[in-house]
Amino acid sequence: KQTFEKMISGMYMGELVRLVVEDVVDEGLIFFNQNTNKLRIPGNFPTKYLSEIEADGVGEYDRCRNVLLKLGIDGASEADLSAIRYICECVSRRAGFMCAAGIAALLKKMDYKDVVVAVDGSLFRHHPHFHNVMKSRVAQLMGIDYKFDMIMSEDGSGRGAALVAAVLKNTKIEETWKFSDYCSIM
Repeated sequence: KQTFEKMISGMYMGELVRLVVEDVVDEGLIFFNQNTNKLRIPGNFPTKYLSEIEADGVGEYDRCRNVLLKLGIDGASEADLSAIRYICECVSRRAGFMCAAGIAALLKKMDYKDVVVAVDGSLFRHHPHFHNVMKSRVAQLMGIDYKFDMIMSEDGSGRGAALVAAVLKNTKIEETWKFSDYCSIM
């Protein structure tokens, strides 16, 4: 049940990464001679770890090392660190693409050509790249005939996202935003 949510939700993404990493460890591709027992415990890789790892700059692995230390893995090679980051990027990018596909499908179905989408969710709020991945993919899927913006709903509920969109409709039009329709995505 709720398969789509499990592929894109912050509640599940850390566990998806943990399962992939566990498979890669079992294949003998990373963490040679390392104790990976903590990594094998379900729920022991929260999504915040994924966000921390991806917040490292290119070629930097300080946050990744810190996350692995929390999991009892010390002395991981640079290749191991790079692999972990790559796995995190793949899982989060896939989730961003899937969210974008859902948003684009809804907007096209509703035929909204000029819209502000109010988004609610921990990934959109906390992940260092999720917002940009979603926004660029929606733009690719929608094409040049559609204009949109994505904003964060701060109260943590879908109702709040709808309220933010409605308020923006009244205030932003007066401030030169010319969006004619508003949509809330939770």
